[in-house]
Amino acid sequence: MKRQELDDSLAEIEKAREYLKDSQKNLARLKSGKGVKRKYRFLLQENKILVILLSLLLILSIVLPVVFLRPDPIIRDSMQEHVDTTLNLIFTNFTDNTGLPIVNETLQTPSSELLILSSLTYALIAQAGFEHDQEDFQIKVSQIINALENDTFVTYDNRSEPLPIFYQFLGIYALLQSRLILEGSSDLISSAMIQNILVKTLDSYISNEKGLIIQPISNSSYLIDQSMAIWVLATYKLLTGNSWVHGYYFEGLIQGLLDSVSEFFFNSTSFMLYQEYDHSVNESRNYVAVEDLLFFTVALSRAERLYTYFERSSSYFHQQITNNFVDDEWFVHAINTSDTEVYIKNQAFFTLVSYLMNLRNVGSEVQNKITESFSMNKGFIEKVGEEEINCESCLYGLMALASTNWSVIENEREYVNVVTQATLSPFITIFTTFMMVLIIKVWRRKLIVKRRW
Repeated sequence: MKRQELDDSLAEIEKAREYLKDSQKNLARLKSGKGVKRKYRFLLQENKILVILLSLLLILSIVLPVVFLRPDPIIRDSMQEHVDTTLNLIFTNFTDNTGLPIVNETLQTPSSELLILSSLTYALIAQAGFEHDQEDFQIKVSQIINALENDTFVTYDNRSEPLPIFYQFLGIYALLQSRLILEGSSDLISSAMIQNILVKTLDSYISNEKGLIIQPISNSSYLIDQSMAIWVLATYKLLTGNSWVHGYYFEGLIQGLLDSVSEFFFNSTSFMLYQEYDHSVNESRNYVAVEDLLFFTVALSRAERLYTYFERSSSYFHQQITNNFVDDEWFVHAINTSDTEVYIKNQAFFTLVSYLMNLRNVGSEVQNKITESFSMNKGFIEKVGEEEINCESCLYGLMALASTNWSVIENEREYVNVVTQATLSPFITIFTTFMMVLIIKVWRRKLIVKRRW
């Protein structure tokens, strides 16, 4: 027992000796530095784990906010460079010293048709989210005003000569899209201005007798004019929500035009459309080329959102374009797939129509063909097999590039009014049903009273 106590005492003495040794080491460390520096050195050596943890926390407090709270990276559109180079080409080669677009270096006089097309294209580019100079775009878009005289689009060099019906309505469509860019920053294009031009155009070209859009004192009406009118009227209704303007009821007017197209331009046996109707001999002429069918297809697709009726759907006619005018390489031909008439204009509009109809796979294929086969020397050629680059061909190329993003925005804007109208329809149906039941009950009561007498 005493032996065990002796061993325990020796163990305690050994612990005390070790403690004294450590104390001597600590004193030596404290004496090796001066002042605060000496104390910090001591603390660091004695608390290595704690120091490491504090260091990690300090590093993480700096790194984590940088990693997780940094702003989202700006993703530049893959087509931005192509847009930039084309815009620069238009500015340097196809713009006069006043800023107006010109056809080419030879034909330097601005044209109203080019002003309308350029205003529309610049509006689509800006809405598609491509980087641009806001002030410069306002100037470009507002150039469409130069083509107007007394609420009518006229030729640039003769202010008394109106443009053809097609460009009258394309001009209104360009105004609708341009206003979306200038809204809030300029009063150059107001809603009242667009409304006045639309009413003036309808007053000038709609024939109540024939139920068609037709040039005054003309025996022929054309499908492409009816198509442009339907597209503009439907878009105006979808974007503004207005159904009536100065006596014109848009849904009724659109349905009336579609009924007239069915009567004068549509072969209900072959389900084919004609280009022209001659009223002097009551005869339909020439099956449609791709341009006619493109504009009718997009017009019908917009009209369908207003619950109008036609014998065939816009999807049917889109498929007809694909079958009859688009070859296996996604080139859009003017007359049929065996001709050599492949223009960027048709390629661009088929891209735009496909994206507007949410047929994005088709739109992508047709658009890719533009960048592969029409792009040259930082611009766009007019026709496959040729090398001529002009202002118009460059604008059509830009329109196609803008279609991908712009169509999403346009469809969302139009969908708002489609939903509003759809939600009102059940209410109207219920209200009408209720009124009919009420009238029947009242009528029965009167009948019972009459029988009693």
